[in-house]
Amino acid sequence: MAQESISDFMEIARDYAKAEKELEVQHWVYIGIERIDANGNRVRIFSYDLPREVYERRNWVVRWREAKCRCQYPKDNVQCYFSFYDKRLGNTPELTEDLRMLVSAKAQVTRQQRKIDEYVEWHKANDLFFDESTDMDLLRVREKLSIKQLNVQKCEERLEHKIKQIQEEKK
Repeated sequence: MAQESISDFMEIARDYAKAEKELEVQHWVYIGIERIDANGNRVRIFSYDLPREVYERRNWVVRWREAKCRCQYPKDNVQCYFSFYDKRLGNTPELTEDLRMLVSAKAQVTRQQRKIDEYVEWHKANDLFFDESTDMDLLRVREKLSIKQLNVQKCEERLEHKIKQIQEEKK
C-alpha cells in the first residue's frame, strides 16, 4: 500500500470544501451547558447557537462559561454538549448524515474527474499513440466515474425525500 503525502490529504480537504460550497452548506453549532443535580434531574443552565467559524475563533467563551457554571454549582455534575449541523436543514441527525454522505460523494466525483484530467493531459503530452477512446484504463475509470455520479444523484434524491418527509410530519 502506497503511503499518502500531506498534499493528498489537502486535495481531499479542498474537494470537500468545494462540494460544501456548491451545496451552500451553512455550518452551525449548538452548545448546551447542563447540570445534573443530586436527584438526577437535568437542568439546562446556558445554551449557544452560533456559526461554527465564530465558535472556532471564540471557543474560550464557551470554556469560560462552562468553568463559571462549574463554580456556581460545585456539587452538581456540569456537562457541555455540542451539536454540529447545517443551518438550512436544522439540527436533525438523519439529515446531517445524509448531507455528509452527499458532500462525500460530490468530493469523490471531483477527485476522480481531476485524476482523469491529469491522466489525459500527461498522456497527450508524453504518449504519441495515446487515444482516449481506446485506452482501457481510462474507459474503466470513466465507468467508475459515471457510477459515482449516479451515487451523487441518489444521495440528492434521498436528502430531498427526507426533507419532504420531515416537512409533512411538521404539518
